[in-house]
Amino acid sequence: MTDLEFTSDKFLPCLPEDCQANPGVYGFELALWLSQALARAGLFTSYPMGEDWGWFIEYIEGEAEVMIGCGSQCEAGDGYRGQPVMWHVFIKQRRSLKQWIKRQPAESAIAAKLMANIVALLRSEGIDVNSGDAS
Repeated sequence: MTDLEFTSDKFLPCLPEDCQANPGVYGFELALWLSQALARAGLFTSYPMGEDWGWFIEYIEGEAEVMIGCGSQCEAGDGYRGQPVMWHVFIKQRRSLKQWIKRQPAESAIAAKLMANIVALLRSEGIDVNSGDAS
């Protein structure tokens, strides 16, 4: 899994707190923006889908399925103060059946390509990004 964090006020929620995945759990606006920005770069994803921890989009290339997760790291109500909040984006590539049977890890080239594009897109918006890898 590949992760990045950044602080920004660009993706603050537009719907009230009780419409969010959970209190203080934002990310729809970030996931939607990523989906649209990646599409402009020729990388087509799904529309955002919700989870308890935030939102995600899916990217499929050949047999590879990749989840791009988006969420906030803040307290309930922080998204409505007009101040920057901490955002977390992660990429998790699912293993194919063949990889699972052989106990092989998912190939990371596609995830690395997506993360490089995401970092470039965020930086083009003037957003400073901290990225790292976690297994």
